[in-house]
Amino acid sequence: MAKVRASIGSRSQVEYLRRLSVVFAVELRLKIVTELFLEEMSPKQFYDEFGGGSLSRVDRNFKKLADHGWLRHLRSETGGRRRGATEHFYRATELAVFHNEIWPLVPYSMRVAISWRTFGQLAERVREALRAETLDARPDSHLSWTTVALDRLGWERLMSAADALFETIFEQQAEARLRISQTGERPMVATIALAAFESPPPSRGVERPPTGPSLAPSQRDSAVPFSVRVSKAFADELCLKIVAEANLRELSAPQFHAEFGGDSEAGIRRRFKKMEETDWLTRVSRKTGGRRRSAVEHFYRATGPAIFDEESWDSVPAAVKPTCSWTTFKQLAEKFREAIATGTLEARLDNHLSWSLLYLDQRGWERVASAVDSLFATVFEERDAADARIAESGEQPILTTVGLAAFESPRATVREP
Repeated sequence: MAKVRASIGSRSQVEYLRRLSVVFAVELRLKIVTELFLEEMSPKQFYDEFGGGSLSRVDRNFKKLADHGWLRHLRSETGGRRRGATEHFYRATELAVFHNEIWPLVPYSMRVAISWRTFGQLAERVREALRAETLDARPDSHLSWTTVALDRLGWERLMSAADALFETIFEQQAEARLRISQTGERPMVATIALAAFESPPPSRGVERPPTGPSLAPSQRDSAVPFSVRVSKAFADELCLKIVAEANLRELSAPQFHAEFGGDSEAGIRRRFKKMEETDWLTRVSRKTGGRRRSAVEHFYRATGPAIFDEESWDSVPAAVKPTCSWTTFKQLAEKFREAIATGTLEARLDNHLSWSLLYLDQRGWERVASAVDSLFATVFEERDAADARIAESGEQPILTTVGLAAFESPRATVREP
């Protein structure tokens, strides 16, 4: 999952969320879309390389994604090793990302959870690269973070630069794929990550109150996969509205129905139950008596994400924990976690958070690594320009944390269940 500033054109924003719900409804589908955005594949090729339970299951999910426009059928082939069978080849039409235009439609608690989930996926890529000793294998690998003070213009320019780089790396991916088809060069697997978000000011020993909505802690360890949780909410506009309102106050199903309608009260209760089962809502109080008579009215609040602590890093080999790369990433993780706790992470809807898995040839890697280095230099250029403007205008600066990574990743060895 990634959140970027790309346009969805004239398509309905709500309809795009529904389309995302199709991808997220089955974890395998997100893997299919991601891999087929990199290269064309048939269901059999995908199953042979990544698994997916069974070939028939993979084929069904290919067809479902094609029905909803996520995959495009390219061609069909018969004969040869296929004998009498026909093999159908597809490419993904786009990545399943959260565009800036639809991000405001996602309730605050869900935005925070999605962002934390995205960062957690990046953390796993870093862990895998550390274990396989690929993270620092190339001299031009990049892993850095810094915090700078920007004015509004500097913030906007930096976010635009990050969004432009996100688009550039996929252009480099396409060019590399064409070169590889001609040269036969074995591609490398690269992880590219971009993060730029508002950080809280230094606390100086004083605990900072959160700036965003007050979220309730989750009361359960949800067994529902995260992507499926997202799908359940995105598939129904009323579910999104319920969670959004529960970000702001305690809320019951009868209360929501009386204020907003949208369905029968029984239908609203079912949605509350669904959002509770998928851990987007938690019960915080109950009331009886009065107009309720002997009935019990349950009140809910939106839940915050489960934030991992230091113990979650125990799977990292002890030998790499003292390394500079590991220390750098842990520091960035702490800044990210601090921004979630204080509410600054999603205080601005035009922030940037993405990580991408690419297949590149040597020339493509060099160009992408150079582009990441250039963005790192741009951060300090924008900081210096903002310092000069702030000195004249007196504008309140925006404390901005930027994290960048470009490193070689090990090839996947775990097959999809």
